[in-house]
Amino acid sequence: MAQPDVNCEIDKSDQEQNEERALSVFASEKNEDLTALGLVLVVTFLVLLFTKWIA
Repeated sequence: MAQPDVNCEIDKSDQEQNEERALSVFASEKNEDLTALGLVLVVTFLVLLFTKWIA
């Protein structure tokens, strides 16, 4: 079955605005991931430290 030709007109300013939004979302998620990683490392270190003292 033949597909009809679809022509989507995208305004250049809309595309640039959407790209900027996407990049800002990824940047904020990266910061959250790095914060979570730092917290996990600190908690892991504390758990290892205290379990060594207790045992």
